[in-house]
Amino acid sequence: MNNRGRVALAALALGLAGCGGGAAAPAEPGKPVVVTPVSVRALDERIEASGELLAKQHADVAAQVGGEITEILFEEGDAVAEGDVVMEIDPEKRELELARTQAHVEEARAAVSEQERELARVTALAQTNVASQTRLDQAQTALSTARSRLLAARAELGVAQRALRDASVQARFAGLVARRHVSEGEFVREGQTLFELVSLQPIEVEFHLPEADAARVRQGMPIDVSVAP
Repeated sequence: MNNRGRVALAALALGLAGCGGGAAAPAEPGKPVVVTPVSVRALDERIEASGELLAKQHADVAAQVGGEITEILFEEGDAVAEGDVVMEIDPEKRELELARTQAHVEEARAAVSEQERELARVTALAQTNVASQTRLDQAQTALSTARSRLLAARAELGVAQRALRDASVQARFAGLVARRHVSEGEFVREGQTLFELVSLQPIEVEFHLPEADAARVRQGMPIDVSVAP
């Protein structure tokens, strides 16, 4: 046996002697076990999602007449009832226009009465051959013209009455003034948006769910809604 073999045997003998003579390692203490009775109970499963509140009825109220905003009676966030006047667009000007058209109607009505009397007079003269047929035709034409002017004046009166009503911008339904687009003293044109009106009765909640959560939702499940400050 060579020297290398002798060294290996000596090392093996020393190792066996060390293992046999050492003390055994202490065992680790076991962890305590707590026994609890099994109980059955329902779990409150919740699915959370963020969304937005949507008014079912919403309107952008526009000006029906042009003019200066002379008064604003409701501000953003104010509640209004159906028919409440929210803004005034220079109603005094519309009242003056209405008075002028009423005067035109009276003038046209008086002209019709005058032409009716003239036609009656010319007709009587024509029956006694004092007035010619041409004069009678002229009187009839003048009466027709006067009546047409009366109809036109009445139409203008209707437009002026409508303009006066439209100068007082009303809420078409009950709700909230969500946003105001104009200020007092501003000149607006016909068709320009004045304010946004939303109804809170009813109001809808719109939100989106992931596909995994959507499969767990069914019709009739209760929903709790909270609004962040």
